Formats: sequence, C-alpha cells, structure tokens
Amino acid sequence: MESLNAIISIILLLIAIGVLIFIAREMESTKKRKLTGIVFFLLGILFFISQVSYLIYPLERYKNFCGLFGYYTSFFAFWVCGFYFFILPALLIYLSIVYLTRAQTENKTLLFFIPIGVVLDTLLFKLFNFNINHIPSGGMLGKVVGEFLSKYFGPFGSYTILGFSILVILFMMLKERIIKTSIQVIKSKKPEKPIKKRKKEKTEKKKPVPKPNEKVSIKKPLPQIDFKAEFLNLLSAPETKTQVNQDVLKKEAEVLSSRLAEFGVTGKVVGIESGPVISRFEFEPDPGIKVNRIANLDNDLALALKATRIRIVAPIPGKSAVGIEVPNRERNLVYIKNCILNEEFQNHPSPLAIALGEDITGQPVCDDISGMPHMLIAGTTGSGKSVCINTIITSLLYHSTYKDVRFLMIDPKRLELPMYNPIPHLLRRAITEPKNAVKELEKVVSIMELRYRDFAREGVRDIDGYNEKVRKKGGEAKPYILIIVDELADLMLTAPSEIEENITRLAQMSRAVGIHLILATQRPSVDVITGLIKANFPCRIAFQVASKTDSRTILDMNGAESLLGRGDMLFLPPGKGTPIRLHGAYISTEEVSSISNLIAKLYMRELLGDIEADLDEVINSILDEELWTIFINPRDPAFDEKRRALSNIIPTEKIDEIITNGYYPKLTELTVEEEIQPEEQPVQVDPLFPEAARLVFRHQVASVSLLQRRLNLGYARAGRIIDQLEAAGVVEPFQGSKSRKVLIEAEDELERIILKYTNP
Repeated sequence: MESLNAIISIILLLIAIGVLIFIAREMESTKKRKLTGIVFFLLGILFFISQVSYLIYPLERYKNFCGLFGYYTSFFAFWVCGFYFFILPALLIYLSIVYLTRAQTENKTLLFFIPIGVVLDTLLFKLFNFNINHIPSGGMLGKVVGEFLSKYFGPFGSYTILGFSILVILFMMLKERIIKTSIQVIKSKKPEKPIKKRKKEKTEKKKPVPKPNEKVSIKKPLPQIDFKAEFLNLLSAPETKTQVNQDVLKKEAEVLSSRLAEFGVTGKVVGIESGPVISRFEFEPDPGIKVNRIANLDNDLALALKATRIRIVAPIPGKSAVGIEVPNRERNLVYIKNCILNEEFQNHPSPLAIALGEDITGQPVCDDISGMPHMLIAGTTGSGKSVCINTIITSLLYHSTYKDVRFLMIDPKRLELPMYNPIPHLLRRAITEPKNAVKELEKVVSIMELRYRDFAREGVRDIDGYNEKVRKKGGEAKPYILIIVDELADLMLTAPSEIEENITRLAQMSRAVGIHLILATQRPSVDVITGLIKANFPCRIAFQVASKTDSRTILDMNGAESLLGRGDMLFLPPGKGTPIRLHGAYISTEEVSSISNLIAKLYMRELLGDIEADLDEVINSILDEELWTIFINPRDPAFDEKRRALSNIIPTEKIDEIITNGYYPKLTELTVEEEIQPEEQPVQVDPLFPEAARLVFRHQVASVSLLQRRLNLGYARAGRIIDQLEAAGVVEPFQGSKSRKVLIEAEDELERIILKYTNP
C-alpha cells in the first residue's frame, strides 16, 4: 500500500512539473529562466526537509514536515536509491543558482550523476548494510547490484570493480580541469636557464611579462563556420520523388486521343514528358485540323481524365504538336535545397543569381535578376507568391554577402519580410507603413542619381564597369540594391501617384546603377499594375489567378487561371513571348527564420568581436531572447527591459555604440544623400521647433491642439510649427480633421533633422 501511495505522489509531482513547463512555454526566455530557477530551488528545499523528517520519523507518516506527500516521496526515493537520494536536493539547488544567475554549466557533467548513484548505492549496501524502515541503506538498486557482484566476483572483486568505477567516473567529469591544471603545473616548474654574462652584447628589448598575480584576459579564437555548409544543413532534405506510372500515362494518352476524336479532332500522342507536378502529352493533329479547336476543349478533356484543371499549349513553341498538361495523381514537393545544389546555380558568376524551382521535366531552373532587370509577381492568396519571394531572397543570401547585395523590403501585410530584420543585408528594417514606403523610395531615387554622378566621373556606363575600375584602385565596390514589395495593391491605395512615379522612374533608369525591383500583388488589376509600371517590368511570374482577365493583365495572355496553385507558376523571361511553366521551390517559415539567425550570428561576430566573453553564447542569448530588436527600433515597447537584459550580457558602451552608429552597415550614398536639401526648406523655424518635434515623436501623432496644450501656445503659432514639421518631413501632409502621423521612426534621424533646421 505504501509503495502505491508513493507512486501516486511521484505521479502528482510530475503532473505539477508538467503544468509549470506548459505555463513557461508561453513566457519570455528571461522569465522562463527565472521561473525554472525558483521552481528548482523550492523543490530542492522541499525534498531536503521531507528527507530529514523521514529519517527522524521513519515509521510515522503524519509527522513528516512535508505531510503525506513528503513522506511517500521520501519513502519511494529511499526504496529505490537509498541514501544517494540526498544528492537530489543539492543538485536542484545548484541548478536553481545556475538559472537565476545565468551562470555557465555543462550538461554533460550532470549525466554522470546516474552512474555515480549506482556505484555509491552499491558501496552503501556493501559497507554499511543497515536498514531504515526495512529499506537497505543503498536502496533496492544498491541491493540488486551488490548481490550480483558478490555472487559472481566475491568481496575482493566487488570492491575492486566499484573503486575502479568511481575513479573512471571522476576522471571523466574532471578530465578537462585535470589536464589544464597539469599543464600549468608543468609550465610553472620548468627549470630556469642559467644566465650567462656576455660582454659587449646589446640586450634585446623584450615584451613585458605579466606578474603571476595579474589577471591576463585571453580572448579565445572563434571557431570558423563553413557558412554554405551550415546554410544547406538548415534546409530540408529533398524527399524521394514518386515516379509516375508509365502504364497510367499510356492509358491517359489513349483516353485523350479517343476523346479528341469524338469532337472531330484526329491525331496521335507523339511524346510524353513527366515532372514533379504535371505530365505533358504532345498531341500531333492530323493535317487540316485547326489548333483553336483543341484549345477550346480543355474542360471536356479535364472531365474525361477526371483532372482538376488542364492547360493546353497550342502549339508548343518549336514543335508541330499541341501540349496538353495534366496534373499528376500524386504531386511531388519541390525543395529549394535541390535547386540550390544544382550545378548551374552553384557555378553562376552573378551575385544576383536566383533559384526559381523545377520545370515540367523536373530540371532545376535558375536565372539572373540583373538580366531581367525587374520582376512582377501576381497570384491569389495561397498560390505560392510569398513563398516565391522567400525562395528568391534565400537564393541571394546563399550566393552573396551584404557587401554584394542590399535589400529594401516593403511589406504592408507585416507577415513575411520582417523575418529578415536581423540580417545585415537590409538598408533598414522592413517597412510596414505605406507612408514610410514613399519616403524610402524617394531615397533610393536619390541614391540612383548619385550613382549616375559617380559613374560619369569615372567614365563608366554601369555598375559592373564601376566596381571593376574601383577595385583596381583598391576602393570599395558598390553593392546591388534590390527593392522587394510584397503587396503593391496596399501601397497604391495609400499614395498611388507618388508610388507610381517613384517606381516608374526607378524601373526606367536604375538598371545600369545596380538597382532592381521585385513587385508582388494578389490583385493584378489595371488600377494596381498600371500601364507605366507594366511597360517597365518585362519579366513576370504568374501564379494561379481568379480569372482570364487577371491572367491577361499580368501575362498579356490566358493560362494563369488554369494553374494548380501551391507554387505552380508561369515564368515569362524578358524577350520571350511564351511563358515557361515551372513549379516553385518550397521553403518553410522555420527555415527562413533559421537562415536569418545564422547570418545574424555571423554579423554579430563582427559587431561584438572585441568584447571579452564567450561570444557565441552571448550571440545565442541575444537572438533567442530577441534582444537585438532595440538595435533597429528605438521605439520598441520593451526597449528599457531589453536594454537592461542586454546590459547583463554585453557592456553598456557597446550597446550605445551600436544604437548610435546603426545596426545595418551604412551605404556611402546614404551619407551623401543627406546633403541634398529639400526644395522648400524654411530659412527660419520657430524656437520651439525642436521641442515640438520631440513631443510629436514621443506621441507618434501630431496636431495643433496637442502643441497648444503641451507647449501652451496660441492656435496660429502652433499651426505654423505643424507646417514647419511637415516641410521638414517629420509629419505627414494634412489629412482633413484627422491627426497627422509621424513619419520618422528612428530617434537619431529626428535629431539630425532638428540639427539641420536649427543650424542652417
């Protein structure tokens, strides 16, 4: 009965611990550590008190200081482990100190407590064979092992085995310390060489040797990381592809021929190409059969083959046959890892090489953004549009460093692109406000103009010629800039004329200076993809769309409405009139996050390389607890809390240095672009302009009434200050009776504006 009660007590304890773990999962990492440390400490004290009281009152369960729970858990513990169970409270208190003080410990050391427990239990049973409440001193574990050793090895052999086991375990636990201590002792006891006097010899200057009592901080060399190997390890391995049954394909070819014959279209299937998602039947019609008659039979053929959708290519470019594309019964997933490992992509010389997916025959397809030079992507929700953008970005991150390619990411949906905020390739963190997007696009236009000025000064025509010339002089090459917009429709709704003007100007002129655009939308209507935008984006990708009208808007032809979704796409390269059907490569959100953390870890090694600490552990803590967000967003709601947590890991001076200088590497053009003055800059501003600017920045809204209340101003003066803030670019233009939004996101940027306007 007592054994059953003890087991029930242990089960209740495990359930309580499980509930605490479930609660901790929903908490932040710092709070998790504190909660875990407190729980370990309380459990350690609880077990210690229950064990001591069990020794005092071994047969009186109601006198146990921790009640029946303490009595039965102690009974079960002593029954299994004997006196070795006293190590458990000490171990729990030790772990609580580790979690509460963030001290470093090695998990491997804790694993040796199990074999030590077995050996000590056996020794207790052998040496001190006494019972407590009819329980052996070494517990049932010690009794079983002890009796086994006595039976087969005798007393002397048993003690020899146990003693040797203890020595081996202790050596395994302390071998690193023993080796280090031995090396230090050997070095300290080396005999000094006798000093011989030499006449008329110049004494060499020696480096100062630290005294024995002085602390010498030795910076450990960081282990080298094979970036590309680590990168590929984070991606899912391609699964074995399911091959399409050739007998099934032949039967479907016969059904196609017979069904077409019923409609008066005679001919034969001359070829079959099978891929991961679809199979294409090449049907050669008899002389006199018009191609248009076949193109209009897609629904009838889908009915005959029991297929969801069928796409007819009439005719196949370069062949005297019509392509009938039928979905496979079992669809294979196309993995990005397989596309990246493709030899063509691996050997591609361009830093803007991208992997797109596989064609209808299963061959990986890659391309070069610099030759496109801009891309338009459209597709309904769930068709694979956002995954395609992630695939393109991931390909570029594998192929190029932040010195080769920089990104400006605009994501009004706030879902996909903010995941890339930790990587140094960004010009600034992903933009989620459409109003800020207009301002950033104007900055890129200024960068484009400055680059043209630099190219003219060097006498070159494009970015490749400029970089080649600058590298020969030992200068710094200019990176490519890729602007990615995940939802163009949201931007066009907010400020259609400004967005269209900036995008059109960039699309027309930016190719030579290494600036490229990728625009994506789920609503390919003419009010979103205007004629000016469409004319300057020769490369297009169409995923599944809702209607033939949408297909014609993006591709100038039908076909996208017949796609299957989930990455099935039509890729229209520049200079080609016929799109290529591809199946987009898949990358999960978890893989994107892991890749971002890997690149951020390598970049933080550069930022924090001069601190004296275990750098990898510091960086892992910063990334796991998302403390890095204060580097890119001074208005983070948890800024103060994260800054305090960060100051426990790295010096405060280093935190301030990164925040002041900026997390992302600066472009040389951005520092020059700041010198460009606005066209209508007021010569003089109100003396209260700096205070008013800081006030609206804190509140993130601006209105005349706010300045009147907080600064004790009259209506006319407060209105003039609001106009000055608008001219300086601090607040948005007048929007009727609504309060104006603040356009400045970084405090250092606000201070630069204040300095520029108060010190003209």
